[in-house]
Amino acid sequence: MNITNDPRIERILTLPEGSTAEWKSDLRRLESGDATLTRKSAGEASIKAVQRLLIFLGYSTSSTGAFAIDGDFGRGTNRAVAQFQFENSLNSNLRRSMLCYDCTWQTASKNIVAIPDTRLTVATLEKMLQTALRMIETRNLMCGDFEEALFHLNGLHRSQFLPCKEILNRYGTLVDAAIQGVRSEQGFAIVPEWMLAIIKQETGGVVRPRFEQHYLSRFNQQEPRTDFVELRYRSMSFGLGQIMGENYRRVGAASAHAMFTSPLADQVLFVARFLAQRREVVIKRNPSEADFHTLARFYNGPGYASHFYHESLATWFKEFRLLLS
Repeated sequence: MNITNDPRIERILTLPEGSTAEWKSDLRRLESGDATLTRKSAGEASIKAVQRLLIFLGYSTSSTGAFAIDGDFGRGTNRAVAQFQFENSLNSNLRRSMLCYDCTWQTASKNIVAIPDTRLTVATLEKMLQTALRMIETRNLMCGDFEEALFHLNGLHRSQFLPCKEILNRYGTLVDAAIQGVRSEQGFAIVPEWMLAIIKQETGGVVRPRFEQHYLSRFNQQEPRTDFVELRYRSMSFGLGQIMGENYRRVGAASAHAMFTSPLADQVLFVARFLAQRREVVIKRNPSEADFHTLARFYNGPGYASHFYHESLATWFKEFRLLLS
């Protein structure tokens, strides 16, 4: 499998400070048909390499829906492989109904056993690697840019959250441009502290997508003929503002998948357009406590107060106010 010698593939599969030795050893065993190499016997580094590849391709690797690199080929990583195999016609035993099993938010992780065990075959791995290279060459990948996608992939792997100052340095210019974009479209200016605070609160400046199985199952019931890949992306939150893909029309994207692959400038604009729905709050430079509650409820849902979302939002707002002053 010479494709793994491509330096771009090595950068996808391994952290810059990591080693390629273990996963390359397991890969040689896989290619030789070693039947003892299974999801349970593969080394942790090899499983992490597979998880990095799946995340790069746009798949959740945890039963909770997180995009996790933990070295455990559990039910979440199994689901990711199953989704990829189904979408690429690599496993005739898989059915759409299996991947869209009946569940609620509370039962999604428990009922994931409805998805049968998969095998990471040579054909599947080759297709994954070929797909990754095609995504790079066509810029049809997370954030629309290979280096940017790697930055966020490595940040996920390191469980990295950027401090406020680094978020401002990295994204401040994009935030200013997005504010101007909304001003041109809607005639008012969002205060930048609101956007920066949301980015800090939702992602810490590192894009960390999340897949919601119960959304996919519901969407599939409502639209059984809609492309499965698009429904999967509608069932994910992503971008610096962690916006659900189902909101693609609200933020001006062509599709949920287009939200995922949009360059960072567009993704920041999506955050601005989403926040613009609460114009009465986000135009305020000196918000009240009630304003933080209002935006927290809008962005995080009715249970926001149970994890003090409004308080965190206020903290980040004030910190960015100091940095911008």
